[in-house]
Amino acid sequence: MTSGVSCLALPFQTQRVDLGLITQKTVNSYTSYKYDYNNVKDLKADFLLYDNSGIVGGTAKPGTAGDGNIAKLSFDGTNTYIGLKNNTYWLETPTDAVAQGEVNIPVGYRIVGARLVYANNVAQNIKQGDKIYITDGKAKYMNDSLKFTPTKVEWNYDTNGKLSTTSGSSTVYLRHEESGFLLWKTYSLETTTDSNEASAFNTDGTSLFYRSGTDSHIISFDSNGNAVYDISQQNAIALNANIPVSDNSFTVKVYDKTGENVAHQVAVNRENPTGDIVLEELNNDAIKFQIEGLTGDQLAYVCLQVQLEALNPYIDKMDISCTQPSGEKKLKNQYLADDFTIGTNGKVDFAVPKNFGTNGLRFAFEGLHHKNADETYTNIGSEGKHSRYHFVKSDYYDLINENLQAHRSEAADYDYTKKIEVKVAGTQAFKCNNSDIFKAGTTGDDTHYYVENRYSNAAYNTQGGIWNEMVVNNGDDYVKRYLVVCDETRYNIAPTTTPRHAFYAYYSTDLKLTTVDYVPELTYSKVYNDAVVPNTYDANYYVGVKVSLKDTYNKPITAGQGYVYAKQIIDKIDEDIKAKKENAPVDTKHILYFDASNINSLLFSDMDPTWGTLTDLKAKLGDNALLYMPEGVTANLKNVVTKSLSGDDFVSENDIELVDQQPFFAPYSIRLNAANEVVYKRKVTLNHNETKQWVSLMLPFTVAVDTETGSYVQTKDNCAFTFYTMNTDNTFSNAQETGEYIYEADAHFSPYKGQFVTQPNKAYVVSIDQMEETNSDKVLFVVRQSGSTIEATPATLTQPLIQGETATGKIKGEATTLVNYGSYCGVKVPKTDGIFYFNKDKFISSLLLDERFQDVYVLPFRSYYACQNGANNVRYLNISLEPNTETSWIDNATETATASAGFMFSAETGKLTITATKDLRTNIRNINGQTIDTTSLKAGETRTVALPSGIYMVNGTKVVVR
Repeated sequence: MTSGVSCLALPFQTQRVDLGLITQKTVNSYTSYKYDYNNVKDLKADFLLYDNSGIVGGTAKPGTAGDGNIAKLSFDGTNTYIGLKNNTYWLETPTDAVAQGEVNIPVGYRIVGARLVYANNVAQNIKQGDKIYITDGKAKYMNDSLKFTPTKVEWNYDTNGKLSTTSGSSTVYLRHEESGFLLWKTYSLETTTDSNEASAFNTDGTSLFYRSGTDSHIISFDSNGNAVYDISQQNAIALNANIPVSDNSFTVKVYDKTGENVAHQVAVNRENPTGDIVLEELNNDAIKFQIEGLTGDQLAYVCLQVQLEALNPYIDKMDISCTQPSGEKKLKNQYLADDFTIGTNGKVDFAVPKNFGTNGLRFAFEGLHHKNADETYTNIGSEGKHSRYHFVKSDYYDLINENLQAHRSEAADYDYTKKIEVKVAGTQAFKCNNSDIFKAGTTGDDTHYYVENRYSNAAYNTQGGIWNEMVVNNGDDYVKRYLVVCDETRYNIAPTTTPRHAFYAYYSTDLKLTTVDYVPELTYSKVYNDAVVPNTYDANYYVGVKVSLKDTYNKPITAGQGYVYAKQIIDKIDEDIKAKKENAPVDTKHILYFDASNINSLLFSDMDPTWGTLTDLKAKLGDNALLYMPEGVTANLKNVVTKSLSGDDFVSENDIELVDQQPFFAPYSIRLNAANEVVYKRKVTLNHNETKQWVSLMLPFTVAVDTETGSYVQTKDNCAFTFYTMNTDNTFSNAQETGEYIYEADAHFSPYKGQFVTQPNKAYVVSIDQMEETNSDKVLFVVRQSGSTIEATPATLTQPLIQGETATGKIKGEATTLVNYGSYCGVKVPKTDGIFYFNKDKFISSLLLDERFQDVYVLPFRSYYACQNGANNVRYLNISLEPNTETSWIDNATETATASAGFMFSAETGKLTITATKDLRTNIRNINGQTIDTTSLKAGETRTVALPSGIYMVNGTKVVVR
């Protein structure tokens, strides 16, 4: 800077492209518009730092001389510092990027976090090899006891990254200390006098940290002045000890998100020359700060860092409502917003009963939904993020009148229900860019730049667009309706008046009213004959329900057409149960899914109970009931899914929550979007069969695990556990006899490794590594998986159990085979079957039950091991994670074959030859249980493996190689 200014542009990359000139070119006799890749650049935009004198005509203008209080730019080797005089300043996000050809491209951002680094002089950033001070930014410095005191202590930051200081006759080094395992790991900053134990620390020029990225640990300070790791807003600052300290003194004040109150105030001087201030939980167009107390030509130096988020007006679903002319009654349905259209392939046929009305009905769009909404969207599934979406031409939009700065308080706290309803629709699409001039077949010699246009009511009117009420009559044809959705910053504290911190998305649908009556027909399909639920065996069967439609003349309606409203379904189910219709359940809680995927829509009303709501319907069904909706139709409720466009499966725009210990059945597979998750909350078994160490678990969805360990870590609920399966061969060892019984033996398990996700509908044994039991609802742990797939339940009415792995081995020389079975309905097993069920960290034989108990009850989402042969005199199976060193002997290592083994083998000096007699997979392990070779063989194929002399296991059979 050659002279001071009142407005300074600070450029950054938008991660978008600037195409440059687009001209017509002819290639192989085909003429079209093309851009030259040599001219393609990154699209840049500018933050604006300014004071009041930098505002011209309501907009901050870069380069405006004003009072010249933005006086100097300095670079310390890593960061740019701005030298400022006494004044109040704002740093505002851009609303436009300037592309080649001086073309303005609308952009939109919100500030969600900010850091202001202050200094009374700009020193060169520290680097390895420097002498440094480590300060808290409050005139205190870290000493060899890891305490921050007023006494300056010089540290040597050597070329290997080690930090040391002198204490008497000793040299003290910093050391990083770790202890614990997985989520139990703890990290601490320690000292040592042994240089070999010292740790290497990294720096960004101002901070010191161990490791880097998400695994870094930053040297900070706590409220007692102790050096610790990772205290938010209290990171220590490293200063170069060889740079002279300035006498500049000033006070820096940083305002809160409203711009009205000072959130942080720091005095900067010789004793406290540098530090930082951090702001969090913002949703702002700008940050505001003040410098005061400088004298003469003194400057305050600041480095500004912000966390940006693009404005996000894109939604995933919205409601369409139809209201009677009197406004007395309203019916609604919810539709997916996909590819900027609403409904199925951009069409919605909204059908209402004849008694609802035929003429003068009014459509409205309402209930915008997306999980990115901020916390003020309290009742529509938001997760407290940042988006502030609303309809153009809603009551709120008309109040703001495209002038956020004139309505700052309304923008911050307006009733969201008046933001997400609009009773008018546009007559044509808003021309948001000039891409139409580049389409194939366009002729002309002009040269153009790609241009985008920000929506405004004035621009839409100029283009010929009109906003009309949506009054409809039965028999009207489809009418194209156009909608605009906006997102904006919540706190608009910049003093400028013309920039609009808003961004827009454009949607359309072909909407039609049909007035007709339909009669629902429900078909009930049994899925389970019985179930085990907490405290009882339920002998009543469970069903799924599928709806089809007939007209008032009892003629079936073609699949994909017609509607039904929620109260019709509720009443029809109650009627069928009372009449004991074929396969109708004993009550509605015995319904595990409701399939409406073969009709056109499922209507509901929030205003009139005679039409009912989907919430009412869902509440009537089983705790884990799934609602399968037609293509393009959804509802903002958990466990509601939509038929995919291909029709082969279903997708979920909502979370799915599974209730433990209650029956579950999914007739079709379900893909969850990346923004949605399936949640399973494991409860403590009422009879305390489960402890906090091990449980059996079967889930219908995939769970992401560590490929090396089989571990799952979930930080939201502070849970971590590892998936295991019982070894399929050489499974048992360490049998201990007591009298006529083998009192106990070890069953060997291995972690589920080598895969990114678990297998759905497969039972595992889970080791709980970390959990926080919630006493209020007895939740033991929580599984959450975003973007997962729920696979259709493979259980049938005649075979409700789902078979898992088969484990073989010998217990005291007796061949033993166990088969794992999981269940989503729970199962009652006679104790005489001799199963092994899970109880207090081990598997217990049902034969051990006394005369009071005739059956074993296994709850849903759990499993047990059935004994196929052997083990009838075993009472306990302990879980062992160690390799099994006990083996099954074969007297002669000569060629042998059995029908059950599926192979024959011959052992010669230094090698083993295996010949398959049927298709199978072979697994060769050494005496320590380590896998030496694994391969798949077709019947008749032979494989020879070179092996040192020793004892080996081939699919559980012991062989000796000489």
